[in-house]
Amino acid sequence: MIRRSVLLTIASILMLIVVGCASPAVTPMPSSTPTLAPTTAPTSVPTATAAPATPTASSMTITDVAGRKVTVNGIPQRIISLAPSNTEIVFGLGDGSSVVAVDDFSDYPAEAKSLPRIGGTSDKYNFEQIVTLKPDLILAAGLTPPDVLKKLEDLKLTVVVLGVEKTTYDSILTDISLAGQITGRADQAKKVTDSMKQRVDAIKARVAVAKTKPRVYWELDATDPTKPYSVGPGTFVNDIITMAGGVNVFANASSPYPQISAEQVVALNPEVIILPDVAYGVTVDSVFKRAGWQGIDAVKNKHAYPIDDSLVSRPGPRVVDGIEAAARLIHPELFR
Repeated sequence: MIRRSVLLTIASILMLIVVGCASPAVTPMPSSTPTLAPTTAPTSVPTATAAPATPTASSMTITDVAGRKVTVNGIPQRIISLAPSNTEIVFGLGDGSSVVAVDDFSDYPAEAKSLPRIGGTSDKYNFEQIVTLKPDLILAAGLTPPDVLKKLEDLKLTVVVLGVEKTTYDSILTDISLAGQITGRADQAKKVTDSMKQRVDAIKARVAVAKTKPRVYWELDATDPTKPYSVGPGTFVNDIITMAGGVNVFANASSPYPQISAEQVVALNPEVIILPDVAYGVTVDSVFKRAGWQGIDAVKNKHAYPIDDSLVSRPGPRVVDGIEAAARLIHPELFR
């Protein structure tokens, strides 16, 4: 069964649980080259429905991504984030000073590391601590358990859900926009999403001149290397591969995050293998040594690479950094 940490990550909460897994020695990612667009933190997203363009001190009612009608009373001054992606969005909007606590897995930006932790490990939260902190807004995620949402609602706390289970690149922009509206930072949210779009356009233009579109196998979890998990259609990771100039070998899978077989990978013969699961103990060398994989083009040509999991697993502003990182691995010839 896919590990809980990866499920949360890929399905939009992206809680990176690396318990007892030290980062192994692996072939390093290509060093970062000059960015394709200004390196300012991405800051913008489309506006969400049912919310005024610029919130005022009065209350506003919005429909969150879970379809819940939520009334937010004034501009929030005390925010609790229940997911790393939400934490990164709020800080990306320049509203980090309003964050009074975060979940156990929020570790970016650096300022988030020093904030109080209210839980999240094994879906357990310290509700007493949450109440004591007197939040006027709690940002939950698409996979926040329903019983947790109900408990928070029963406590008469204002909860907004960001991040649908089947997150796409476009839905990330929408999440940022909605966060901007309810925090009174709609203008900043637009700057963030505009920057993201400009950078993605620059990446697309760069890879458009490539002579090929390499076949890419993206491995999420190889706890059982004979039955690893990969990414299928309708996901922001599939979008990452496409925008980075590759072709996802499991783009036609029957589910967004399919558990596949090692034999399927061999049959599809990827030219590039990308391994965010190095965070969980997988190494490039161990992939090269898997039984039957020596005939795969990516293995024969040593084109298997680790990638920073936090850039490609959290649906927030840094996903554009993940797209660029993936493009550098899929098309190194364009970034020399």
